[in-house]
Amino acid sequence: MKRILIICAAALLVLLAACAAQPPVTDAPAAGDVPDADVTDAVDDGALPAAESAARQVVMDLAAGNFDEVTASFDETMAQSLTAGQLREAWETAVAQSGEYSEITSAEAALQDGYYVCLVTARHSVNGVVSRVVYDKDMKIAGLFFSYSENEGESGLSAGEISVTVGAEYPLNGVLALPPGGEKVPAVVLVHGSGPSDMDESAYGIKVFRDISDYLAADGVAVLRYDKRTYAHADKLAAADITAREETIEDAILAGRLLAQNERIDASKIFVVGHSFGGMLAPRIVAESDGLFAGAVIMAGSPRSLLDIVYDQNMYFISLADPSEREALTRQVEDAKPYYGMPQGYIDEMDARPASEYLLATDKPFLILHGGKDFQISPDKDFEAYKQLVGDKSNFEFHLYDNLNHFFTLSTMENPTTDDYAAGTHVDGAPLADMAAWLKAQGAD
Repeated sequence: MKRILIICAAALLVLLAACAAQPPVTDAPAAGDVPDADVTDAVDDGALPAAESAARQVVMDLAAGNFDEVTASFDETMAQSLTAGQLREAWETAVAQSGEYSEITSAEAALQDGYYVCLVTARHSVNGVVSRVVYDKDMKIAGLFFSYSENEGESGLSAGEISVTVGAEYPLNGVLALPPGGEKVPAVVLVHGSGPSDMDESAYGIKVFRDISDYLAADGVAVLRYDKRTYAHADKLAAADITAREETIEDAILAGRLLAQNERIDASKIFVVGHSFGGMLAPRIVAESDGLFAGAVIMAGSPRSLLDIVYDQNMYFISLADPSEREALTRQVEDAKPYYGMPQGYIDEMDARPASEYLLATDKPFLILHGGKDFQISPDKDFEAYKQLVGDKSNFEFHLYDNLNHFFTLSTMENPTTDDYAAGTHVDGAPLADMAAWLKAQGAD
């Protein structure tokens, strides 16, 4: 079971620069963590079946849209931090990325720190949703969050794909897609956007990395994709003070080393393909890999600080809000500065290693792709910032796709929001074709 993407009490604030747009978060207590407890002796494992049954009913109520029934069972802290409307928003965000609800496939309950902690897994059309429902001694809901898992029976491999494991300390399930034939081929490591993510980078019914892998492998480029560390080891990392290096960079380099050991891979032609946050980190990954990577493809990335991107994202959504609400919403954003609720150490570590330094110093080839309808990473500010930064350096190539969004799927909205990410849509063929041609052209004899 893979547990990811905490859905918290939501009102406005920070929409992270993630590959998958997440609910905005406030400074309200998060609905999801097991509270500090001093009531261990007050709970009884004999009540575990009742807690499991109640948690099953919560999931069925959520699927049926009965949000008032669920919030009626909240304890005092939860009731103050999460309204029925906010719970609806959180649930609908999870469902938007998972597809239509089908059935509950499993449920389990256990005692933890004086609480009944229940995990209920439900099958949806795209992937499974795991609901963690935490009950106190009075059977009031003291915590609630959602995460994703593969639907049972849906982890089969396509032709040419083999299962691999990336890393040892934090082992990650991965898939290596190899082109047909026996000759040596170029290869890429796919690097996720921000937040926990599975190996397909599944979001809103779109499987960005699966689409990239299927296309490139059919066109002569090997592809390695793997579960992100914060997806596969969420519990282990929950209390850790990690940086972008521990979250993303270390595993990208380990994945590259794994490729270099494969006899089908041309070790001189291994590239990074980073999407969103992964694109932001791609120059640093290449620089810190000791020559392992030959270059990178940046998809919907930015050389700017994550803090600037988060601010712009918030202001964009405020511009779409009712005019009567904009002033108050703007105050919320301003009051959340300078870190918008994100860990200061994480941001400071990134800002101390700006992408601009790596890009200006490198002579390795970079392909920078961007969607013209991307509302999460601005084509005007972020894509143009890359062009202005590197100037006439000949090792950079740029492509802008006017009608594509952050996931490189076709945009259908004049002022895009997350509604633009229609479930089941595939990555457009134009950036995939450009990427394949560029990768095969690098170092060609």
